[in-house]
Amino acid sequence: MADLSHLSRTLRLVLESAPEAPSLTTLLALVDSFVLQVANSPSPGPLLSALEDELQEICDSVVELDQREVFLAVLYHLQPILPPASLIERWFDLILRRALREPRLPRPALDHAKELIIAALDSCTHTDIGAKDASEEEREKERERQREKVGEFRRRLMDLYLLDAYNESSGEDVIEWAALDGDERGTKASWKNNLEDVLVKGGLERPQDFLTEVYHCFSSPSSRLQLLILLNVYTSQPGFTEVASILAGHRLMTCLLHSLLFDGSSTAANIALTVITKLLPIVAVKACEDLKGLLPLLLAVLARIICWRERELPVPAMESLDGETVSDVEDNADTQSLAFVLDIREDLEWTRLEQTFACGASSAPSAHRYFTHLYYLFPCNTLRFLRHPIQYMKDSELESPYNVGWEDALDEDQIRSRSEPLMRGHVLHPLLIWRTPAEELSKPDFWTQYDIARIVGDCTMLDVRNTALGMQQRTPTVLSTDPEPASAPLSSSALATPLGPQSLGTSTVSSPTVRPVDLSSGKPQVSLQDMIETSIALRSGLDVEIVQPAPAWSSGAVASSSNVRPPSVFTMDTAAPEHRSTSPPTSIGDAASVRPGSIGGVSVAGAGGDHVPVQMVQALAGLQREVLLLRNELNFELWNARENVKHIGRLYQDRVLSKTAEMERQGLHNKLREYKQEIGRLQRELKEHKNHATHTKNQYEDWNRKMQDKLKESREERKKREANTTKLSAEKKDAAFVEQGKQLAESVQKVFLLETQIKENAHKVDRLRDYEKQIDQLIKLQQLWEMDVQKLNDQAEYLQVVTSKYKKMEIRLETYEKTHTEMDTAMRNYQHEIEASRAHLALAQREGARKASIIAKQSTAGAEIAKLTRDNQRLRDENSELRDEIEKLKEMVEILKARSERGRAVARTGSLPVGMIGSSAAET
Repeated sequence: MADLSHLSRTLRLVLESAPEAPSLTTLLALVDSFVLQVANSPSPGPLLSALEDELQEICDSVVELDQREVFLAVLYHLQPILPPASLIERWFDLILRRALREPRLPRPALDHAKELIIAALDSCTHTDIGAKDASEEEREKERERQREKVGEFRRRLMDLYLLDAYNESSGEDVIEWAALDGDERGTKASWKNNLEDVLVKGGLERPQDFLTEVYHCFSSPSSRLQLLILLNVYTSQPGFTEVASILAGHRLMTCLLHSLLFDGSSTAANIALTVITKLLPIVAVKACEDLKGLLPLLLAVLARIICWRERELPVPAMESLDGETVSDVEDNADTQSLAFVLDIREDLEWTRLEQTFACGASSAPSAHRYFTHLYYLFPCNTLRFLRHPIQYMKDSELESPYNVGWEDALDEDQIRSRSEPLMRGHVLHPLLIWRTPAEELSKPDFWTQYDIARIVGDCTMLDVRNTALGMQQRTPTVLSTDPEPASAPLSSSALATPLGPQSLGTSTVSSPTVRPVDLSSGKPQVSLQDMIETSIALRSGLDVEIVQPAPAWSSGAVASSSNVRPPSVFTMDTAAPEHRSTSPPTSIGDAASVRPGSIGGVSVAGAGGDHVPVQMVQALAGLQREVLLLRNELNFELWNARENVKHIGRLYQDRVLSKTAEMERQGLHNKLREYKQEIGRLQRELKEHKNHATHTKNQYEDWNRKMQDKLKESREERKKREANTTKLSAEKKDAAFVEQGKQLAESVQKVFLLETQIKENAHKVDRLRDYEKQIDQLIKLQQLWEMDVQKLNDQAEYLQVVTSKYKKMEIRLETYEKTHTEMDTAMRNYQHEIEASRAHLALAQREGARKASIIAKQSTAGAEIAKLTRDNQRLRDENSELRDEIEKLKEMVEILKARSERGRAVARTGSLPVGMIGSSAAET
């Protein structure tokens, strides 16, 4: 406890910035030593409780940012001994949650807060110090309780992310965001980003629990888009590849595909399609068998995406300025999407997300990248499905997720016509010639030895545009001599629609010339058509020539531009009619219709109760959707760029290795010539060595002959010495046998004498043992007799004491009975007095109602009544206490009577023999 008090005092000095306060490094070193002390303590429970109480008391005074930084550093160093329950139930609400909401908090302190929350989520790595000495069953129960608390905490974090953090797809959140100042926006942005970071990092540490929690939340349509954004960030992490196999076999994977099959939101479909597209190469490397099992469902998703129905503008949004309404657009049965006309099977228990943004028309999500990855991994099966989709689904034995069969759910003609631009926009896959669909699923996969970056790079090169650019970089001189470049002018229909696979597969797009911005009127005038053309040109993948590059903005330009007030979405449009746009909004949305004056289902009104125009409502919802789609596109492009950089690094390494191999080959060739010259020299030296060896061998043979003669003489001398040694050993053994016979005779004589003596003394030894047993029995009997006599004397003394106490208790009982009788009498008298007082009180109250002049008497009577009530209550309490005492006395009398009867029975047995007295005393 001395170390705890010293630690607490030091922490307070550092937080208060006292002159004598030590540095933060010294404080953290003191915390580390305290952690070691607690870890090595035999009973750390009380010390931990005292530590947490002291820290909570200190935490109440933590206000400033630097104080929070110090306190979070101390908590981070105390994390090895803090149980997860403490971090979840105490420190999350006190300090960690506030740290995640604070945008000005330094990065190290924010990292400490995140690490503490992640450590609480990863409870399996924590061992409770206080449960070291507990049994295995108790430790298992404690671990189960920890898992339940951690599961509740993970659900709480997920609820905070879905319900409390800023949601880009919510109209209410956008309106609230627009009304906030800079600090509040920073707080909300930090809260969401930090929550997302914690969930993602915790999901990488515990992927099974994280994916299960996302799966349970995925059933709510309102949260589905936020969860898809979270999964998009989660799958873009570099460490996700290590846990991708868990997601491949998880139920959440099927939920993602069901969302693409059933939901009607194109925004959610775009993000879900991005997630699945990123997962395809990762799962192909990490869990190929799971990917093959999901292939029929993946192809069904492809059919849904390429046959997606684009939503038409709602009728209220297409009204002209003079009030005339455009005629309703008739639905085309050939362009119906599966999700719009087919009901979902009831056993799937799926709630459809119909829309995300209540705005104008919505475009179909692009299936280009998704088709590219599927076509690269399974080219034969993909083309077989596009050729005969219904028969493929029947052969794969995939049950239709709709209430109708695949014959009614799939339109083969529409699938073939919509997929033709996709196939035209890709080069021929070599495996289409070498394999069949069945062999593709049974034989080893061609990408077995590939990494993820190479698969992504190869998928990119399947696109005709990327292949053309690659060939241009490989053979630039050949392509530069082409008199007519393969580029056509951009048509008006191409400019009116986003760049998609339908247009990429049939023609190439040249970038249009963008007109400069007109600043003559004082306000920048930018044509929406120019913005669309610029966006299409930048996303076309071709080289864009930038003319008249603008210099960097000067401070004066920035200062002048800061004075321009941006148009407010929540104000009425007061421009002249000729400046208004007569064309419908071009922002893309998900709803088939929109209620005027609402954004995302939320009613929007301007200042003073004026409703916002429908065009502004749709524009705001469209901008929300475009921001989400652009962020989704940026996320995928960053992930794709990272994988391409890995692939480029591998290719560069292969190139360096090739150059190194060429240099090594040339060096080996030079070495070979040197080695040939060296071999000639060595052969000449070898011939000389052979001649010298022959001469040496002849000398060795002469020397060996002399040594053999000497060895023969040595062997004859050795045989003579061995014969003499054998003769001497035999003589020595005979002498030893004679001596051993004499010693044996003497030993036999001694044994005979000892056996005779034992037989003579055997009966004496037996009698001696019997005497010892009798002596032990007599000693025990004497001890028992003495114990019985002592018990008898003790019982006699005890009976005398009990008899005296019994007489005293009888006297006290008689006294208490008399007192009780008197108190009952007094209580009855008091009750009569109380009733009489109540009667007087009622009479006085009636008199007081008639005469207002006796108010003082009424107050006096009220005081007397209160006094009588208190006396009555006091007497009742005394009466209850006396009753309790009487009950206790009765119990004591019964006990004394029983003891008295038992003592008398013992006294009657006083004339019995000693053995009987001992047994009766023992029973008593």
